[in-house]
Amino acid sequence: MQTQIKTTKKTKIDVESTKKEDLKKWVLALEKKTEYSSDKFTKIEEKIKDSIARQVSDEALSDITIWALVLWSSDIHFECFEGKIQVRFRIDWVLVDIFTLNTKEYKLLLERLKYSANLKLNIINLPQDWKYSVKIEDRKVDIRVSVLPTKYWENTVCRILDSKKSIVNFEELWFFWTSKRIIEKTLDKKNGMILVTWPTWSGKTTTLYTMLSKLNTRDKKIITLEDPIEYEMPWVVQTEVNEKVWFTFESWLKSILRQDPDIVMVWEIRDSETLTTAVNASLTGHLVLSTLHTKSASETIDRILSMWLKAYIMASALDVIIAQRLVRKICPYCKVEKEKTSQEVALIKAMMEEIDMKNIWTDNIKLYEWTWCDKCNNSGFKWRIWIYEIIHINESIRDLIRWSQKSDEIIKAAKDTWFISMKEDGILKAIKWFTTIEEVLRVI
Repeated sequence: MQTQIKTTKKTKIDVESTKKEDLKKWVLALEKKTEYSSDKFTKIEEKIKDSIARQVSDEALSDITIWALVLWSSDIHFECFEGKIQVRFRIDWVLVDIFTLNTKEYKLLLERLKYSANLKLNIINLPQDWKYSVKIEDRKVDIRVSVLPTKYWENTVCRILDSKKSIVNFEELWFFWTSKRIIEKTLDKKNGMILVTWPTWSGKTTTLYTMLSKLNTRDKKIITLEDPIEYEMPWVVQTEVNEKVWFTFESWLKSILRQDPDIVMVWEIRDSETLTTAVNASLTGHLVLSTLHTKSASETIDRILSMWLKAYIMASALDVIIAQRLVRKICPYCKVEKEKTSQEVALIKAMMEEIDMKNIWTDNIKLYEWTWCDKCNNSGFKWRIWIYEIIHINESIRDLIRWSQKSDEIIKAAKDTWFISMKEDGILKAIKWFTTIEEVLRVI
């Protein structure tokens, strides 16, 4: 049986003595629920079905892509069920139902999609993927298509690769000044290693490309090793692995290092061989940027050690570990100041104490919520913002790594150098009105 939460029976003393995990549950239980809805969805459906009825499948596909961009979507999903195909957009990293198609309508769209992406029309029992490009107004947009056979038909997912939204100004990454200063100092170095970590859907692509854009000057040679190349960058030598013909990350990276680069970006470290080559590159005069899938910044070190890299080598190579997640940004058009709950006040106080800011007067802190509007599709959120957990590998942390100390010891040492946990970073951004406390707690 689900426990009902009645906050009115909690006194101030009870709230302040409650554990943070319980406070988190209380805050989420009181969250105002959202559901994406808009008259635009009906207009999209009418326009697409009209084009399909006129047998103009290329126009229908183009309109779906344009509307996905208008709604700030990152992906278009065609999901097959018995008797219908559900079309969904991933808006602000949340999947939203837009409209449905029947099998005849979807057949026309699927054939056009396969033709555009140079996929084989006669293969229906094997996965296929490739990409194609479209010109929308004055910019080129790449669409990466993945087709997967399922029980009822072929599911299709189209990833929209729009460089306009994925290479942003460095200031728009929203680092707090302490973290920003650490990263800028590392980017100015001639050699070293920056790792961006966390799972899929955390915005690692944007962070990497934005840092490369900041580094991209004519006196430097930048070479990337990607899988696949998602965005074209001027004056950057971009290469792509192809494991089908044995062009792996490791073999390709060794060839790249013979091209006299100043900066190397490795899309992902997947194995010990690639890790060893990348680390050696950082120790021999190259600045290396890469990604790694881990759950937190501190656990990145454990993950690297599990890939059989010697601790003293890692300690010398690593400079910065950036763990990150994406949270939805509160809609600026319909946000209004809200009255803070006792649970939110207690949670903010607990976070402030952890980062030595317990003297801040919580009565002066404002929190916001939304009132719904058409500009955010009645969801309360528009676009996204990053929250971070950044470890700067200074000399004391290098010594801890060399002696193979545990993650909690490394975090303890990092807190002496302005370390802010991801949850604390999120709460601070909620206080600065970028997002909501509920959204931060939902993501972490």
